[in-house]
Amino acid sequence: MDSGASHSFISAHFASCLDVTPDCLSYTLDVITQTGTSMYTDSVYRSCEMSMAGISLYADLIVLPIRDLDVVLGMDWLSVHRARMDCYLKTVDFCLPDGTTFQFQEDKGFSTPIISFIRASRYLEKGCEGYLAYVID
Repeated sequence: MDSGASHSFISAHFASCLDVTPDCLSYTLDVITQTGTSMYTDSVYRSCEMSMAGISLYADLIVLPIRDLDVVLGMDWLSVHRARMDCYLKTVDFCLPDGTTFQFQEDKGFSTPIISFIRASRYLEKGCEGYLAYVID
């Protein structure tokens, strides 16, 4: 989940594993990464099903030639599912339109490497790509 992303995305490589044909957007979308790089796309996978806490949720995933991440769930998805993030507790509370509520919480057994904001900024200034992600295997 990335609250800094306006849309939700799927990597082109990961999308190739799906047994579904993407739809064409009626326009070409220019996505600018945190490093200022532009990526163009006109493909979207509509209503992709995913399960979180045993609940089926759906996302429209725009295809991008990104590496290192399979899926990025952005603000479009977070807002539809009425998500509230608590960065300190590392939880996301969902209150779905039908009244269903549940909480997603960081897996305490998973070690996440952390670098400082200053170090991350320096890497980005040097042209490195940066992504914020939380992945559960």
